[in-house]
Amino acid sequence: MRPREKEKEIQRVEGVRGIVPDFDQWPESWMGTKSDFEYGKKLLPFMEEFIKYLIGQNLPRKTLKEYIDDLWLMGGTIIKDVSIYEENKKDALEVILEAVEADGCLPDGYDCMSKSELASFNKRCRKFEEFLKNIAEGSQR
Repeated sequence: MRPREKEKEIQRVEGVRGIVPDFDQWPESWMGTKSDFEYGKKLLPFMEEFIKYLIGQNLPRKTLKEYIDDLWLMGGTIIKDVSIYEENKKDALEVILEAVEADGCLPDGYDCMSKSELASFNKRCRKFEEFLKNIAEGSQR
């Protein structure tokens, strides 16, 4: 098995928690209040499905890690906004879609990001948006 093929197989077998061991702790890292924690748990299934999708795309480990890091940043930004605007009753899929549509999700500290880092972040947001729209369309059928 060639190195690239071996890496793809390892990612597939490891699954989300093998690649992101702290995945289930993300909501706690984002929270400011108990309701933030509960809402953060509602975001995880969408993020988990996206990570599984990315694993299936056979991305290099570095690229996969960049997507995962940006998902964590997006989650923190979404939770902050949900908390500030008291949107914790809104549907999680709707909130995530609103956040990533039209460059609406800029992480804390984005002003310290280089143009290329910001462009990469926005590109990954677009891919997540496409994925979420497919989920939303499927659930409306």
